Amino acid sequence: MVRPKVKIRGIYTTGLTKFLLDSHCSIVYPSREVLSRFGIKGSGSPTVDVSIIDRSDKQGVILEGDPERAAEVMEALRNALFDVVSRRVTPPENKDTAMYDVEFPSLSKASLDRIRGEVVPTMDGHHRFRIIASEYVDLIEREVEKYPFKMGKMEEALRKRLILDHLEKGRGLNIEHVKPEGKVIQLQGGMIEFLSGDKKQMLIRRALKGGTYDGLGMIIEKGDYAITRVREGDWLVKHSYYSSGGLLKGEYWNINTPVEFYPEKIRYVDLHVDVVLKGGGRPEMIDRDQLERLVEKGYIKEELTRKALQVAEGLALSPQADG
Repeated sequence: MVRPKVKIRGIYTTGLTKFLLDSHCSIVYPSREVLSRFGIKGSGSPTVDVSIIDRSDKQGVILEGDPERAAEVMEALRNALFDVVSRRVTPPENKDTAMYDVEFPSLSKASLDRIRGEVVPTMDGHHRFRIIASEYVDLIEREVEKYPFKMGKMEEALRKRLILDHLEKGRGLNIEHVKPEGKVIQLQGGMIEFLSGDKKQMLIRRALKGGTYDGLGMIIEKGDYAITRVREGDWLVKHSYYSSGGLLKGEYWNINTPVEFYPEKIRYVDLHVDVVLKGGGRPEMIDRDQLERLVEKGYIKEELTRKALQVAEGLALSPQADG
C-alpha cells in the first residue's frame, strides 16, 4: 500500500499530523515544530500528493492534490470527525487537481483538540482560541508545555480574556449563519438582553426589517422584533417573533451544529431542517428534504443527518417544543 504524502501548514498542523500518521499517511516537508514533536526525518524533496492549508477564516482547511489521494485523505477526515463539512470545489488553475473546502464546526475542533493533546499539552478550545488570537495562544501554550500543571488555570484565563469578557448585557452581538454549501449569512444582529451567570446562555433582542418569516408564511411588519435564545454547545437556536406590541407571532427552531461563542458573534453551520410553531398551532418540522440532500451531495455524513433529525423530531413531538 502506497501512503499518501501530505504537506500540512496552519493552526491545525499538529492535530492533523497526528491523525494522518495514525491513518497511514506520510508527512512531507514537516514544519520545525512537527520535526521536533514527531521525530519525522526529512527525505530530500519528496513528491507532495496532498497539501493542507488553513482557510482564510481559520474555520477549516483547504485540502488539494492528486484526485485519488485527496479523496482518500478527505474520506479519513469524514470518518473521524462527526460534524465535518466538505465541499468539492473547482481549482482555479489546474483541472487535474481535486480541491476540498473543509469546515471544522464545534465538534470537529474539539476532536482535533483531543488528538493534539495526545502529542503535546493542549487546552480544551485550543483551535477556537487560535482562530481568535493565534500568536497570543502560542505564547500561553508554550508556558503550558513547560508547566502542564498550569493547564486548567491557563485555559480558564484564556477563555475569559478572549471570549467571556466580551459578552455583557447590553452589548451588540452578530449571528454567523453558515450554510453547508459554503455561503455565510450574517443574520440581523442584536443586543444581549439576558446573560446567564456562567455566560453560556443568552437572549438576544433583534429588530427585524421587512421581508417574510421563514416557514411561518407571515410578513414582517414594522416594529416586529425577535428574541433569540442561544446556549453554547446546543444543536439549535430558537427565535421567538413578536409584534411591536409584544404579541407572540410564532417561533422558529433552527437546527445546526453545536453553537460556538466568539468575542463579537456566535457561529454555527445550519443543517437546513427546522421546526416552526405558528400561533395556536403545533410544532411542525420543515425542510427535511433539504437536509437529506446534503448527504446526497457529499457535504455531510449520514450520522450527522440522523442527529439533526433526532433533534428536530424531538421538538416536533413536544407539545411545548421546549428548546
